[in-house]
Amino acid sequence: MKKYLIDPTKRQYKANLHCHTVLSDGSLTPEEIKERYKAHGYEIVAFSDHEILHDNSHLTDDGFVAITAVEYSINQGIASTWRDEKSIHLNLFSKDPHNTFHTASSVRNGGRYYPRFKDEFRCDGFDRVYTEECINEVIKRAIAAGFLVQLNHPNWSMNTREDYMAFKGLWALEILNYCTELETGAEYCPYIYDDMLNGGKRLFCTMGDDNHNGGGSDVGSYGGATYILVDSLSYKNVWGAMEKGDFYCSSGPRIRALYIEDGKIVVECDPAQNIILNGQNRRFRNVYRAGLTRAEFDLDFVGDRFRITVCDDKGGRAHTSAYFLDEIFR
Repeated sequence: MKKYLIDPTKRQYKANLHCHTVLSDGSLTPEEIKERYKAHGYEIVAFSDHEILHDNSHLTDDGFVAITAVEYSINQGIASTWRDEKSIHLNLFSKDPHNTFHTASSVRNGGRYYPRFKDEFRCDGFDRVYTEECINEVIKRAIAAGFLVQLNHPNWSMNTREDYMAFKGLWALEILNYCTELETGAEYCPYIYDDMLNGGKRLFCTMGDDNHNGGGSDVGSYGGATYILVDSLSYKNVWGAMEKGDFYCSSGPRIRALYIEDGKIVVECDPAQNIILNGQNRRFRNVYRAGLTRAEFDLDFVGDRFRITVCDDKGGRAHTSAYFLDEIFR
């Protein structure tokens, strides 16, 4: 009997989970973002403007879901320029599309965006500062308020292993921040995800654009997508699938099915040249051949978990999150 992890009967909805608009430091309106992303095959965008939560649910319709989100920044505040300053950037994704209450935030945290939206800015008055205790309190409060919490672009933020291993309760790590990868060449970081897994963390991985569309351009857009698996498109279904981990992410190829049958892990995908199994620690195997659309691996080889990477001949890569055997077979 097949146990599906990526079910081919579910539709895969294409999502950008990191986006900025004119409501913070982007150059396009939310309406323009919707139009452009729909034209490139996206059905979901998380509008994660800096510091201020906005309800963009008026953009949601039968063919599109606008996720209510925000990007919080927690900065060291000790350097003379942001280029020398460590920071933590967290995306918060709201379970309630109409929730615009700023949990774990203060007027000071609203920064340069607060004056524009002071009449609608509601918060709990918690002042975010750069300490391990405070960052974990932010994550804790956000989870309690119905948010999924993601760590963004850890290299750009100058996060070290000591930093990210200390964070508790993260829902996901952004393993490709497309805009920052274009700028730095250092923000495709599945190795950090593996480091967190090997260190005992359990969390998912995503890709997002972090697009700002400077000057109205599309530079930094359409490069990192997360494919969310649901039976039908609605805010409730999308957020529920995100919470459960029913998704994978890709900068190119699609994974069409992933299942376990008769002691084998079976991957079915778009034409690829390399399909990689990453298990616990150094348990890795791969199948390398032009035109691959299927691969099998032994389940008893992986240790306590595994994840799959599919590489195409254009440099695109698709990643699943880690699947833990004690969760699959509980």
